[in-house]
Amino acid sequence: GLQLERVSLNQLIQESITAIQPQANQKDIHVSGEIPAQISGLMIEADRALLLQALGILLDNGVKYTPAQGKVEVRMDAKPGTVIIQVADNGVGIAPLDLPRMFEKFYRSGKRDIHQQRGSGLGLAIVKSIVDRHHGQVWVDSTLGKGSVFSMELPLRRINGSKRSGE
Repeated sequence: GLQLERVSLNQLIQESITAIQPQANQKDIHVSGEIPAQISGLMIEADRALLLQALGILLDNGVKYTPAQGKVEVRMDAKPGTVIIQVADNGVGIAPLDLPRMFEKFYRSGKRDIHQQRGSGLGLAIVKSIVDRHHGQVWVDSTLGKGSVFSMELPLRRINGSKRSGE
């Protein structure tokens, strides 16, 4: 089961960026977080460790598939009752044919230069599983040669059929 707690999204994003920084520095990739001031204090009811893992996978992929001197950016936006966390890069991008299968277990793009990067093909399937367990949605928008934007939309509060007592 999920270990639900109130999580500061600002803190989660900063912690994720700090964790990926050494890997990004090796490739001279600039990693940043853009959180609008009006939502910088936003809290979410979630499993902190799992969200940290999902964001870490997306950042790791962003750094891995972005050429030297590129950039990876974490963005956050809010809608009523939900938050959208995005990881955007200016990397190699994803072919339109591959986009529908990106979150399948063991799926790897057919592009040869992608296979130079090590990976099991499980990372995005794990992200999808984590987002699904939080009753959210995950998707990707990408253009070959220009980069990708991975988005996670998560409810601010977890509701299991009915609200918890006291809510």
